[in-house]
Amino acid sequence: MKTLPAEQTATDDPFQQDFWRRQAALLDWHTPFTQVAVPVDQGPRCRWFVGGETNICHNALDRHLPHNADKTALIHCDYAGNESRVSYQQLFDDVQAMAWLLAEHGVQVGDRVVIFLPMIPQVAVSMLACARLGAIHVTIYAAAAAEVLARRISDSAPTAVIYCADPRGRDEMLSIKDVRRRAGVRPAALIDIADADIQRELHAWRGRPLPCRWLAADAPTHILYTSGTTGKPKGIVRDGAGYSVALLSSLKHLFRLRDDEIFFTSADAGWVTGHSYGVYGPLLAGITTVMLESSALNKPGPRWWHLIERLGITRMLTIPGAMRLARQREENGGADLSRLRAVYLAGEPLDRATREWVERYTGVTVQDHYWQTESGWPMLAGENGELSPVFSRRVRVLNVLTGEPCADETPGMLVVDNTLGPGGMTTLWQDDVDHDQRYWRWDHERWCYFTHDYAVRRQDGTLRVLGRLEDVINVGGIRLSTAEVEQAILGMTDVAEVAAVGVAHPLLGQMVGLYAVTPLKTRREKQRLKRLIIRRLVEQCGRHALPRHIYFVASLPRTFSGKLLRRMLA
Repeated sequence: MKTLPAEQTATDDPFQQDFWRRQAALLDWHTPFTQVAVPVDQGPRCRWFVGGETNICHNALDRHLPHNADKTALIHCDYAGNESRVSYQQLFDDVQAMAWLLAEHGVQVGDRVVIFLPMIPQVAVSMLACARLGAIHVTIYAAAAAEVLARRISDSAPTAVIYCADPRGRDEMLSIKDVRRRAGVRPAALIDIADADIQRELHAWRGRPLPCRWLAADAPTHILYTSGTTGKPKGIVRDGAGYSVALLSSLKHLFRLRDDEIFFTSADAGWVTGHSYGVYGPLLAGITTVMLESSALNKPGPRWWHLIERLGITRMLTIPGAMRLARQREENGGADLSRLRAVYLAGEPLDRATREWVERYTGVTVQDHYWQTESGWPMLAGENGELSPVFSRRVRVLNVLTGEPCADETPGMLVVDNTLGPGGMTTLWQDDVDHDQRYWRWDHERWCYFTHDYAVRRQDGTLRVLGRLEDVINVGGIRLSTAEVEQAILGMTDVAEVAAVGVAHPLLGQMVGLYAVTPLKTRREKQRLKRLIIRRLVEQCGRHALPRHIYFVASLPRTFSGKLLRRMLA
């Protein structure tokens, strides 16, 4: 898979300024920028498109209206199976009304607004309304726990919180007032979009123009919190202009979108995938995005395949875990997927058995993407788990102890040299020092971004990402990646999912512990499968991968974003 645009050539400029200057022409600018990239105080932070003024809401809505006002912007599939469509003109009118409402509740430029909504059109409306005003939106996953939400409110100190008190099929509902009490801060406004009075206010503002606030290119537009190992949440701060340029460029050169695309991203807008390619990316490109509200009905499986057929979805971006869930049902319901052009998977490595299943049932090649909340958009892309840097990013694999480059086929930490590019995080919320020290190191006259992910460079120059560095089992001094163990087993018949964890051992320090999901029922069948698993691990990973325990379970615990909860299993 070719990931670099044809017109880009090698250069000594680590920021690829000529290339990004051309890509910036895809946006409308109120004031042209004077410099493409400027490092901040000789540190790792960087300002993009300095001197320019623009607005991400204008570029996602206003500039499409002269030619595509009646084009469908959003297709919403709700928790109960109902579908609705919103045109670019309707979305524009809704965003202006919400912006007026927020302004009336005291929201000003630079204020934070927490958005805690299900995957409904109002989440996009609220994000764009904040951007229109110059406020900083903080979108949080709608199923987040009370303590998680409280910490993010406490950290961002918002002027307003937008939420929905309508259960919409949810079994448990948080008390926003209780969350506010836990947070220890008092937002000026609590806006329940399900409230009849709020709906009347929005209706009254509808149709009244509210021009975009033109913002400096490097002004922050949103904070997106990431999960981490510490108790303090990490707020990833991103600008508007660099983010817009990066997303549009990726859709043009990496996804290679056409004007007639209907793009389905399964992630919630509170996660970077849904944020970038469920809301902003498709709207910036002027295409149609599909928003699927979480519910038991809308789980991966036949429902997804029938949505692809009925809505004419052309591209789907999801996670390997979702495809493994779909594979467990082993059928696509006879759906016609002939309009589907590509399936993109991100978030974790994909096993061969699931890859082959997806390609057989969809009829398209699976495209692999590697990225992080911090990067905002893909850093690597490819097929069959063989990845290459996107847009001439410079990456290396380093020994985690010595910092020296690893030989081919030797695992180490993946690092990105010089910059994450436009669209990458600009800093951590209110903590430049932690940003600089947590992620970056000065090495041989360049800044290096530490992904904290385990990777290996193959002899053909491609990269394979193995998983998080902390997902490593130390067996008598031999380091074994959990991803390496899982990949060996997931290709086996009768294994739907598997998780490898390190379990304590009095002599070796750790051994492999396995949790596997299988359709097998009888004890005899499971004992036979255990023997096959042990044989496979020894053959592919060596004797040090011999598992101490193998447990068969009905399902594996995962985070809201689909990541395995290895600590819980361990």
